[in-house]
Amino acid sequence: MFTWGDYWLVPLDDPEQSSNGEQNNHTGMVGLLGVIRKPDQHLDAEQSEALTILSLRAALALRDRRRQQQVFSSLEALTPQVEMIQRLRAASRYESSEVLTSPDAKDEEQKLSQWVKDALTHYWGGPKLTQSPLLDLEVVQQTMRAGEETPANALRTILRKAIDQTRPEGERRFTTEWLMYNLLEMKFLEGRKVREIALRLAMSEADLYRKQRVAIEAVAAAIDKMEEQARKEQASLSEVKS
Repeated sequence: MFTWGDYWLVPLDDPEQSSNGEQNNHTGMVGLLGVIRKPDQHLDAEQSEALTILSLRAALALRDRRRQQQVFSSLEALTPQVEMIQRLRAASRYESSEVLTSPDAKDEEQKLSQWVKDALTHYWGGPKLTQSPLLDLEVVQQTMRAGEETPANALRTILRKAIDQTRPEGERRFTTEWLMYNLLEMKFLEGRKVREIALRLAMSEADLYRKQRVAIEAVAAAIDKMEEQARKEQASLSEVKS
């Protein structure tokens, strides 16, 4: 402990490094604790012990905060890599040569995700659903022909099917496994507010928006697969007729 003006200064060493004998020259120091003092004041044994305990608690708090910052920095650095892996996994159903040579693949995926997001935003009615480019999809046209539905209802059916594909098996729960489905249903099918959903799913609003983007990408990928299958079926019918 050092005296500096009207303060006592106590170096706060990392408790783990100190326990390993690495406290020399305060190489593991995480901060300084300043305690105001009166002129010519001296600490008795009880006060000295209280200050020692306070110093240890402060050192633990600063160490934990530093670790949290390291974790957040690592996650931020990993985010672009995770997004790239997700795009590669989504594209894995195509031939590898297309994945490597098509410069527009990423743009097409982003465009589809945006169309899906717009349509989900107006799921129960609105121009982003009734005038959506998704209405031109073969899978939507097949749904219209099969059930004589209106274009908007057919698209609504496809969106619902795609959302259902994110639903785990079993009874609905509010666990991590069910997070994607619960978010999609509460936000777009039930029309709940963002704050209400964040509280129900025990996450921050910022984290909810990040998870929402991933969930919408999953819905877009499901619709893409349905469209691919619908085109194959249509091509087979055309061959039979010819």
